[in-house]
Amino acid sequence: MDTTSETAGQGKDASGARRAYRDVRREQHAIVRQELLDRFGEDGRIDAHEDPIRWRRALRTHPVIGPVYRVVIATLGLLLIIAGIPMVPLVGPGWAVIFVGLFLWSTEFIWARRVTQFVKAEVKAFEQYTRALPWKAKIPMLLLSAAFGWFCFYLALLITGVPGWLPEQVLDLLLQVPGLHLA
Repeated sequence: MDTTSETAGQGKDASGARRAYRDVRREQHAIVRQELLDRFGEDGRIDAHEDPIRWRRALRTHPVIGPVYRVVIATLGLLLIIAGIPMVPLVGPGWAVIFVGLFLWSTEFIWARRVTQFVKAEVKAFEQYTRALPWKAKIPMLLLSAAFGWFCFYLALLITGVPGWLPEQVLDLLLQVPGLHLA
């Protein structure tokens, strides 16, 4: 009996027992590898003539505009990633900007598509695995995540200072935290 098809994308097996993270992760990576194979075939090429978005297909198949479009996408993706890097430790949506740049690249470059599929598999595997965990195991993970988030927020305010445009009550509360000062 093949349990892989029955448990595809689930953190529990057919009997309801929690599966090992390694197995869930391996399965998710197999799923995204198959998605890449189904979408781009054995050669792994992003074919401009098969682009499902009509305006983008017209640009990509044009003999002059196609290469220019590819350079523009490469440049915009690079600019987004470069802009996102300093936002990671500072206040700002750094990882979101980096991933937008990477997803933009993945519309034109198969290596970027593989990276985004890898990230998708990792996130999906972690989500499926943690969904199957009992609450007593989830609570410490939630507390650690919240503590890490607050620590990053504190470091960002430590580096940049507390912005003066905050409401007075929030400003007064933040200025009581050791090490923080007005920007």
